Amino acid sequence: MSITIRPASAADWREVRRIRLQALAEAPWAFGSTLEREQGFTEETWRQRAGATWAYLAWDGDRVVGTATGLADPEPAQGTVQLVAMYVDPRARGTGCAHQLIDAVVSAAVAEGATRLLLEVTDVNPAAGRCYRRYGFVPTGRRKPLPHTPHVTELEMVLELDARSAP
Repeated sequence: MSITIRPASAADWREVRRIRLQALAEAPWAFGSTLEREQGFTEETWRQRAGATWAYLAWDGDRVVGTATGLADPEPAQGTVQLVAMYVDPRARGTGCAHQLIDAVVSAAVAEGATRLLLEVTDVNPAAGRCYRRYGFVPTGRRKPLPHTPHVTELEMVLELDARSAP
């Protein structure tokens, strides 16, 4: 498997939709949204998501096998970027795809002057938690219930960034 990470564009909306719906179907407890909600999104919504500034797709040939998005804090002085919508197809797990997707978000965040990358991972997704720890994320101690499944807890993790953080 040869993985290539590329920024998504509005033209990739079908692939963004496919991989996102796959993620929500496979791991409904891993995301703040639901499959039912996002199945109702319009083409325009998917185009907007695909064209987001820091939306990345992992490609294996002509097939998308992963995705990750960075969202900048609306308060520029905060210097925080959130890593959201992170997902790797089971066939691409263990290939380094997840770390390559994180690398892309880290590079964009550092280029914009961000000082930290935040994410939330559910307590019922230990493989993702291990992946993030291997990358260098550490728990902040903040926890909250997953909105649509309150018995599942989201754990916040942070990666401190500086110019050396860019892959």
